[in-house]
Amino acid sequence: MQLIKNYFPALSYLDPASEAEFRLYLVASTRHIAQRLALVCALLLLVFSATDIILGDQWHSLNNLSRFIAATLIVGFAIYNRRLTPDHWLQGWLAIAALVLLLLAVTFYSSAQYFGKLGEGGPLVVAFALAAIPIFNLQQKLLLWLQLSASILFLKYCTDTNTGWTLFYLSITLLLCLSWQRQFDILLRSQFKTVRLEQQKAETDQLTGLLNRRSFEQRLQQKLQQLPPGQQLSLGLLDIDYFKRYNDHYGHLDGDLVLVQLSRLLSADPKLLVVRFGGEEFILVEQHSASSRSTLLQLPDKLAAMAIPHQNSPFGVVTASIGIITLNYPASGYQSGQLMQQADQLLYQAKQQGRNQARQQFLASTVQQATSSA
Repeated sequence: MQLIKNYFPALSYLDPASEAEFRLYLVASTRHIAQRLALVCALLLLVFSATDIILGDQWHSLNNLSRFIAATLIVGFAIYNRRLTPDHWLQGWLAIAALVLLLLAVTFYSSAQYFGKLGEGGPLVVAFALAAIPIFNLQQKLLLWLQLSASILFLKYCTDTNTGWTLFYLSITLLLCLSWQRQFDILLRSQFKTVRLEQQKAETDQLTGLLNRRSFEQRLQQKLQQLPPGQQLSLGLLDIDYFKRYNDHYGHLDGDLVLVQLSRLLSADPKLLVVRFGGEEFILVEQHSASSRSTLLQLPDKLAAMAIPHQNSPFGVVTASIGIITLNYPASGYQSGQLMQQADQLLYQAKQQGRNQARQQFLASTVQQATSSA
């Protein structure tokens, strides 16, 4: 069983969470290509029908009707699927592909009855067309290829259709497609891992392992947009007190160790979005209930309780000051630059009033602001 699982990259190459993330990435990057490819397939079906009609076949023959229905299904779903989520979009195309294969089996039967023999070209073209679809993985395509093979077997053994060498050539084609598709699945997932690793490197501070300034803006805007009713969003700008004095006395290596220790303290709470803003400054974003206090207010006390010695500080230990802006729902009208500026002003006030403390300010929601200005 494990050997079979290892053969399919979608089941073995990535962990389940990464595989789900990869599917979203694949759909986002190939959605338009898949749409165009589907429309090209629909156009080819219509071209084949037009060719048969020119050669003397009736437009309402079973052969042409099955092609018309298949083309209609493809075009109809291509129009409708814009409303679907990535997972439903992928599942929908898989269902459409299975229905189209069923209709093509009818076409193969009708064509074989008309010409007296099933040509090898039709099934082989369909097999290669399935291989060219970028959104399906190996096991999904294997199911479709098995359906295609089953339809040819049905025509050979359950009807009077002369299939000729079709099964032989189709078997060779599918073996080649299986090998190619497995390598293609591995290549796509390997590329995804590389892209994700490079993205993580670009968004991560090398010293502390926290997110860096580059990744902050987009994440904050998402949190502002997604803040639900009854919740508040607190943004804090934290700065280590007398950190230059610490570096001058203990050296920059010990200063880096302090930054690492503080980073571990801040990232211990999984609900916090923690960003190293630069130097000894950190940004923290917390979503919490409107009826509860922000845990950011406790951070100066937590750092002081770690009792990291600092001889050149009046407190005798490493401390920090923080300015906190707290927003009510809805918060989508605020911009990150505006909030950072106000948090920086509060941090300055905390520094001026003795350091080792938190200063907090509550901002009205954007709706309340608009009402009061009106």
